[in-house]
Amino acid sequence: MLGLVLVGSALWMLRDREEPAPAAPAASAPSEPGAAATQMPVVPSFDIVRISPEGDTVIAGRAAPGAQVTIYDGDKELGHAKADERGEWVFLPQKALPPGTRKLSLSALPPDGKGEPLRSEGDVVLVVPEPGAGGVIAVQVPKTAGGTSRVLQRPGDAGAGLSIAAIDYDEKGRVGVSGSAEPNAKIIVYLDDAEAGRTTAAANSDWRVKASRALTDGQHTVRADQVDASGQVIRRAEVRFEINLSDANGAGDIVVVVQPGNSLWRIARRIYGEGMSYTQIFEANRGQIQDPNKIYPGQNFVAPKTKP
Repeated sequence: MLGLVLVGSALWMLRDREEPAPAAPAASAPSEPGAAATQMPVVPSFDIVRISPEGDTVIAGRAAPGAQVTIYDGDKELGHAKADERGEWVFLPQKALPPGTRKLSLSALPPDGKGEPLRSEGDVVLVVPEPGAGGVIAVQVPKTAGGTSRVLQRPGDAGAGLSIAAIDYDEKGRVGVSGSAEPNAKIIVYLDDAEAGRTTAAANSDWRVKASRALTDGQHTVRADQVDASGQVIRRAEVRFEINLSDANGAGDIVVVVQPGNSLWRIARRIYGEGMSYTQIFEANRGQIQDPNKIYPGQNFVAPKTKP
């Protein structure tokens, strides 16, 4: 059996900046942009618009699997991306976006390239300041009246670019650590202050290290350091977690450690692949969750590893 300690991303959960938070399980759950797999056709949407202090830009979102997505800067084409089999796409501009205010939008064509392109239902207003004049602001705004705006980046967000996303371990205590960082960032991972491995973040910002040693029952610490070309640490993320290899009860469950930016919808999408399964986590933790719209950093939830 496998155990998993899951840690979230580094954005605060605010109703005006995250995907719509789920209502009580008895009611129908709100739709998350790009996550309504049952609706056809699939309208392209933004999930991430992020610019680092160094000017590196990451734009990502959802569309129909295999769709050809075009990203627009105003009326000009900024670039293209292809959605994978899960409907996820990532675009990394080769050049830094110049200072100024701009509006980003999307269109998507089916994999065969036939038919009318679908346009995104929300645009992203992006404010890139002059160097040294403040932080980037990115806000997704609806095209229709009554919609909710969503803050994708506010000043200071991009500086926390390194994160530990998950720590998984098997019945022998062999550990794998994964997370996100700036594309091509150099990452060194430590377990209990001993180096466990090194890696480089992929173009989609993901990284993973399989530790060279096994752990025993108890409390442990995992640390990820992002280093520059000279080996100096420029960013650091650290998480404490606990494993219990001798207890078979719940060994197949996932222990979720709530971090700033988590919502039940986001946690369920990472574990089960769909946000609608947030009700399973809610039901398993009714003693801690009074309102599914309100979860707090530091809470620990148990989530069954498989959907019902």
